[in-house]
Amino acid sequence: MSALAFAVAALRYRNFRWLWYGTFFSTAAQWIQQATLGWLVYDLTESAALLGAVLGVRALPMLALAPLSGLVADRFDRRHALALSQVAPCLVSFALAGLLLLDAVEVWHLFVFSLVGSSGMVFERTLRNTLVFDVVPREEVANAVALNTIAFSVTRTLGPAVAGILIATIGPAWNFAIQGATYAGVTVSVLMISLARDPARRPHPAGWRTMFAGLRFVAVHPVARAMIILGLVPPLLLIPSFSALMPVFAADVFAVGPEGLGLMLSAVGAGGVAGGALAATLSRYEHVARIQMYALIAFALALIAFASCSTLVAAIAFLVVAGMAEMVLASSTTTSLQMCAPDAMRGQVTSVLPMLPACISLGALIAGIGAQAIGPRPFVILTAILAVMAFVLLRQCSATYRGLRMSALIARR
Repeated sequence: MSALAFAVAALRYRNFRWLWYGTFFSTAAQWIQQATLGWLVYDLTESAALLGAVLGVRALPMLALAPLSGLVADRFDRRHALALSQVAPCLVSFALAGLLLLDAVEVWHLFVFSLVGSSGMVFERTLRNTLVFDVVPREEVANAVALNTIAFSVTRTLGPAVAGILIATIGPAWNFAIQGATYAGVTVSVLMISLARDPARRPHPAGWRTMFAGLRFVAVHPVARAMIILGLVPPLLLIPSFSALMPVFAADVFAVGPEGLGLMLSAVGAGGVAGGALAATLSRYEHVARIQMYALIAFALALIAFASCSTLVAAIAFLVVAGMAEMVLASSTTTSLQMCAPDAMRGQVTSVLPMLPACISLGALIAGIGAQAIGPRPFVILTAILAVMAFVLLRQCSATYRGLRMSALIARR
């Protein structure tokens, strides 16, 4: 098999291709929202703290509903559940578009939008991640996860650029209308997947008593526990630097307006495309912990360099590197967590993953407050240093993590 064929091996499977198309629609909606909502909040309030608060409330449904999403993934038809999960985000996106066109938006509307939209996102992420195991063989799961990160990164590259242009030319209302249409596209693509019925996934009263089984598994299994600890570092300390503070850097540091905001967010996405391709190529690399070490350190150093830049061009270059490292790290941790879970409770273990974006929301709240207190540049540098220190501590304390091998994950059932 050629290097290219190996890197896209999971695309040989029809059902995975439809799932992959749905990833494009879903992540396009999310990144149009990310750029537009951040700019809209800061434009209305001129408050970095309030910007962080609007993004931070998304943590509430992500934490509260994640165990339920895992139960749904293990007990019900995953395709239909995934299609239904997009209804609320679709409707609320069109509703906010209408309010903007009527010039009737108030700040509390944006809080409601964040809460409702993130509720659908919890189920979407758990169900999509779990469906991967239904549409490709186990030995191709790491490759499939990496290809999904490419889809995520392509839309992160294009979505913010489109959002920035639309904000500047016709206003943010149409961004939310497009977002609603892309959520509808997710439903169509998912329903094109055809799977044999799995009798193990049916509603069962006892299932409600096992809702938190995934959390218990993660707490006691050494590999799963290490992946979650490592997975918490970027959303709390690294990702908020560009998920929450980019409007502040665009408006106050580089003075580049919404077009510049779109370029910076797109730079992260462009790096993510390269990172996803690298992760797909390395999907069967044996030394899992080593890949994660290089990726996290590169991520932190790139953000330190970004925060130290005096020009937009240099900042964009370092954001590309940060995006690349982020995707390699995310692909590796996501794959390792899912593959160490037993088949019968994979959805419940996978449901822990949406809690990590909830930490991005918490990190966004902290980033907004921190940036307002000490400035965005010092805050980004400080959190990047803390991220490296946290990783070093994990590596020193866990011999199981240091010895993690891909062959052992593939062999596990």
